[in-house]
Amino acid sequence: MSKAGSKNASQETRATIIKTAKKLFMELGYRAVSTRQIADACGLTQPALYHHFSDKESLYVEVLQSVCIETQHALERIIKREQHIRDRLVQIVYFMMVNHPDDLGTMFHDIRHELSAPSQAILLQCWQEAYLFPVIRVFEAGQQSGGLRDPRQFGTDAAMSARLLMGLISQSLQRPPVPGQSQGLGPSVTKGLEQQAGTLVDILLYGLASPDDR
Repeated sequence: MSKAGSKNASQETRATIIKTAKKLFMELGYRAVSTRQIADACGLTQPALYHHFSDKESLYVEVLQSVCIETQHALERIIKREQHIRDRLVQIVYFMMVNHPDDLGTMFHDIRHELSAPSQAILLQCWQEAYLFPVIRVFEAGQQSGGLRDPRQFGTDAAMSARLLMGLISQSLQRPPVPGQSQGLGPSVTKGLEQQAGTLVDILLYGLASPDDR
């Protein structure tokens, strides 16, 4: 095999390992998954897996980095496509619900309690860049355009608003899924998730009071 062919095969193997590990980690959690399970699921030996990743932690970090990169690109596309702040936020929340159906709290628990401090720092920065900062920019744009109140009026800046929204999303993912979600995203499931996303955003933007009482 040529050097180019060998490099391509190595890259494909690495991508397969990351994809397989992602599925196992998200389903079972960090502690419950072993490198032997991942290697077996990939049709590899453990030494072959260790040729690409030095240990389980380094693989987990790369898995989450790949998730962050995918999410960041998706949120940037949403922000570019949607013009109104509510539409942007609803589509961001909907994306999270569709692509992160499992409890994000489990992932954050694993990061805090299972990983070394250097790995935690890497993933915190990755999460901020992929998830938090794009949402902060949406709120900042809303404040600058006048679509949202000036934070000096009520003491909640764009960063706090973004963190509140992320908390609502995390809480919503702990609730029972929309009926039929496990069978795929049919029209009724899609509509249900869109309604949930709209409700979360409206609670944050407008509160729980009826329009007449605002």
